[in-house]
Amino acid sequence: MTEFATFGCEACCAEDALVAREHHHSYSGVRIEKMIQDDSHFIVSVKRCELCSQAFVSVFTEYVDWAASNDAQYRTVLPVTDAEAADLMEGRLTPHQAGALGRGRRYLQSDWPSDADDPTVYWSGGVFEVREGY
Repeated sequence: MTEFATFGCEACCAEDALVAREHHHSYSGVRIEKMIQDDSHFIVSVKRCELCSQAFVSVFTEYVDWAASNDAQYRTVLPVTDAEAADLMEGRLTPHQAGALGRGRRYLQSDWPSDADDPTVYWSGGVFEVREGY
């Protein structure tokens, strides 16, 4: 994806989205630097890669499936600059404004709708909407 600005290392921003997701989910891969919002259906945090120190904003949204109890879950992991990470952690940039940072960058997306057996994991790019779950 050469049209996007380059961030991170071969582990946290691996070309294969599944490899990158595995690194982000491993205990030694990416650590939480600061929890920005921690609600039951909406979690936003700033994370940092243990290998290259790349900062990320992670946005998790869950929608309760009241009928079948199979809640839809969506996660976006966007690389951010150190200045943007600081702005998020200090409240100068709200979680809902984070989606605008996606312009010109690729981000790791995991979509797990209620009717799917497994999540779809892929790289995407561009501005994205940050919404709270319910």
